[in-house]
Amino acid sequence: MASASVSTYRALASPSRVEILHVLQEQGELPLEDISQAVGLHQNTTREHLDRLVEAGFVERKPEHRGTRGRPRMLYRAAEAPGHRSLDTHFREHFMRVLVAGYGTEVESPAAEARRAGEAWAAEALEGRELPGEKIEDDGLRQLAALELHLDELGLNPEVEVDQLEVHLRRCPFVELARERTEVVCSVHLGVARGILDNEGGPLTADRLDPMVGPSHCVLHLARRAAEADVTAE
Repeated sequence: MASASVSTYRALASPSRVEILHVLQEQGELPLEDISQAVGLHQNTTREHLDRLVEAGFVERKPEHRGTRGRPRMLYRAAEAPGHRSLDTHFREHFMRVLVAGYGTEVESPAAEARRAGEAWAAEALEGRELPGEKIEDDGLRQLAALELHLDELGLNPEVEVDQLEVHLRRCPFVELARERTEVVCSVHLGVARGILDNEGGPLTADRLDPMVGPSHCVLHLARRAAEADVTAE
């Protein structure tokens, strides 16, 4: 059975649902017919997508208040705090904003934009937050400990291989979405990893992320910064 968080983000695996959410965030509260016209879909199809978004918590639905008789039509709006709260709320909401903001825009490199967004989130969320204890010359071990801690907090179930400078991410809370939008999802995670390592300070950085090497399994490759590598070579 899929976890609640995976089921939630599966709602955004559909480009049509992402477009609907984008319209609601841009235009505010709208009736079905206006949403259908904005996204170019039949009303029945649009209603099905809206039902999924409501169920997942990304959209709110309420009857329109009017002074005439008859069945009131439904109004839809983007939820202020969408989705499950089983993940870190701050990251989940930031992740969704990145996903929706990048939809339908002409960005030269969606992956680069997503990576920068991940780095920005880590810089903001982890500002001033460091592992306890005195900093020592530990050849990146403190960075690895911080990376493992924070990635675990985000539900990625990390396993660190120190000698290989690899981190196996054994669980992706966004796995269904990652299969549809691998470039964006994995680039956000890569950016987050870089931000975590930068926040702790040290010789290591996140080099690349190999997506889907197995079911819900990605591999994050770390590297020493150029200056550190040059010193070692000498």
